[in-house]
Amino acid sequence: KFLINDLFQSVVGLENGRDPLTRALNRRFLPTILSREISLATSSGAALSLIMLDVDHFKSINDQFGHSAGDVVLKQVAEIISDNVRLSDFVFRYGGEEFLIVLVETSPQEAHVVAERIREQLATRDMRLPSGGAMRVTASLGIAAFSDHPDYNELIETADKALYDPKHSGRNC
Repeated sequence: KFLINDLFQSVVGLENGRDPLTRALNRRFLPTILSREISLATSSGAALSLIMLDVDHFKSINDQFGHSAGDVVLKQVAEIISDNVRLSDFVFRYGGEEFLIVLVETSPQEAHVVAERIREQLATRDMRLPSGGAMRVTASLGIAAFSDHPDYNELIETADKALYDPKHSGRNC
């Protein structure tokens, strides 16, 4: 019964375009949305920025507290991200503990302010655990700005590369 319910929730999540765990958009919609936003930015001259966010040491959360705790933490991370972006922005679950945030009409400087606000809230907020306890998590973030290149993959790769610096220089930045 549990497996059928879990399967049903996954199908429902795919049908409405959202990750069933975090309620962030599914990665499979990223090409369509990002291509559209790049086209709009190109035609209007508006800024467009991405933030790639990776929860630091997420494997240790699963190892120490269990996968159900990891799931609960991811849901809370997604809520914090969503609370710190506009309704016109897009939040995708990009990978296991990675999120991609598409900030429309947002300069790199403005994206940095958003990224820092998200990073700070993650680092200072207690994450509730299923056991009743709490913990704090940090995240590393990379920012990329649209530079008139029509391929959305180029923009994603730039954000991903920008994420390497914080990951290799202590994280939580």
